[in-house]
Amino acid sequence: MPHGQARTIPMLPLLPPLTNFDDASRSVVSYLDEYLPLALWSITRFDGSNQIFLTVSPNPLHIEVGETRTWQNTMCSEVVLGNAPPVSSNRALVPALSRDDRWEGIGAYVSIPILHNDGSLFGTLCGADPITGDSVLEDNLALLTLLCRLLGTILDVDYQRAQSVRLAETAQLDAETDPLTGLLNRRGWNRILEAEQTRYRQFADPGSIIIVDLDGMKTINDELGHAAGDEYVQRAGKILAACAHPGAVVSRLGGDEFGIALPDTQPRAVDYLVECLEKAFRNADVCCSIGRADFSMFQSLSETWDTADAEMYRHKRSKH
Repeated sequence: MPHGQARTIPMLPLLPPLTNFDDASRSVVSYLDEYLPLALWSITRFDGSNQIFLTVSPNPLHIEVGETRTWQNTMCSEVVLGNAPPVSSNRALVPALSRDDRWEGIGAYVSIPILHNDGSLFGTLCGADPITGDSVLEDNLALLTLLCRLLGTILDVDYQRAQSVRLAETAQLDAETDPLTGLLNRRGWNRILEAEQTRYRQFADPGSIIIVDLDGMKTINDELGHAAGDEYVQRAGKILAACAHPGAVVSRLGGDEFGIALPDTQPRAVDYLVECLEKAFRNADVCCSIGRADFSMFQSLSETWDTADAEMYRHKRSKH
């Protein structure tokens, strides 16, 4: 057996920075495949009922990334239950594993748990070979266990980082979402425009800003009440969200005013969107005024917004 040719495996080589669990898993599998060559090395995940192969060395056992096995039918489950040792150079010498023909063809194996900091099971480091050998696997148990502990530490750092990002995104979303319409609020709008300004300076892609202001809001609030006014605003928000294409940024800028930023959008497509908005608002019996201005190298996007806003007010005044 190839792994019987050395008693211990070399020290860990100098590795590139391992920024996440995936990188670390690939590095560990690659290292073991080179210095302690079994037919298979893998990092697996236990999802509560199945074992999923996440990282897999090239192997003659035809096991591929993403392959799934029922957990209770795996050798790893026997190890986690304490029925078998984590490594064995000869499976036939392990009573819990030698009596079952499910693992016929496996001579030596490695199955070391990868745990979260709280002790819960994430998955395992797995190794398997059809040929039995001497005690080289047992001789390297301490190193294999250390690798799994390091993977568990990196895993938890990844989890914490992902949670922090998720919380930050949620907090930002909450802070930038208008509670009445579910659209972006003015704070989010300003942030998007700032980011798009930088991009426009780099690439000068075509784009436009559309400003929509609802007509007659004061009359609706005074005569029908603020609940009716809120429903009117919500109706307008739904129309804007439905008409705008996926790349558009739709925002309630405040009160009865809305904005649509259309980065990387040809003028003809903006013309079509304005026509669609006008038709949709008429069909929904929502009266509004619309202004539009195109991106220009001669003014900032904030100034483009001002131009669209001025155009909207000209439209509003033309109705009187």
